[in-house]
Amino acid sequence: MPQSDPAPGTSLEDLNSLTLVLSSARSGSTLLCHDIASLGGLGMPKEYLRGLRTEPRATTATETDVMERVAMGVREDAPNVASVKLMVPQTPVTYEALYGKRIPSIEALPGVITWAKERFEHLFVVFLVRNAIDQAISRVVADATGVFHSSNKEFGEVASAPVEIPDINQRILDNLGRVVRDRNIMLEVHAQFADIGLLLTYDELSRQPAEIASKLAAHARKAGIDVQRDTSTRKLEKVISAERSTEIRENFLEYLKNETGVVPGDLDASRPRTDTLDD
Repeated sequence: MPQSDPAPGTSLEDLNSLTLVLSSARSGSTLLCHDIASLGGLGMPKEYLRGLRTEPRATTATETDVMERVAMGVREDAPNVASVKLMVPQTPVTYEALYGKRIPSIEALPGVITWAKERFEHLFVVFLVRNAIDQAISRVVADATGVFHSSNKEFGEVASAPVEIPDINQRILDNLGRVVRDRNIMLEVHAQFADIGLLLTYDELSRQPAEIASKLAAHARKAGIDVQRDTSTRKLEKVISAERSTEIRENFLEYLKNETGVVPGDLDASRPRTDTLDD
């Protein structure tokens, strides 16, 4: 089912609903946003708030700028529904535009959600998290190859070829701290808004497309938004094969054990539980 075209001439005053996807880089958010868009009636969430603050620093973005950005996610099939994907590192600038001061992400993210609750009659919120090691690996591979996702089904064969990255284990370790920080922020803020926020994991998203679509549709209707379908359509493919990803992960865990004495089993226990994620 094709996604709706952008809605021309959207009036900010007429926007009464917001689709808000909260995530961090390489967590599967592009796939999630395409799933949401393919359901119909929820807009097309993308990183419209990236680069929100204009330069020089003395020129500060405002709430109107935020509204104009989220309005970019409106589609013709739902002209009153704004839509946006907000990454954790983007929250301090977004909060500053809304409230006039800069605060850390752990405080800014709940502040942005609170603003959205007050500004929109209907708020559809989805949090997406991923196992920190797998996410750090994905960041390193994407940065090194310059390929972040593929919509070409033939690409899977190319991506299955060995990915050789110099100093890959050190690069993964360098990224791990930031990934863990952002993931912990997501989980902590979700706990504050568990009554309105749907928490999903990358594993669920990648392995259970039908179940995820059903959860998303049900959560949107619970928020009062008229979603059009209960099934999603997918075109995106993995950048590297599951076998190569597993190989990179196992090599990194062995490297980490040798360098720090951390037992790989302890790190595997950090995977987010999926038995408590029902809406």
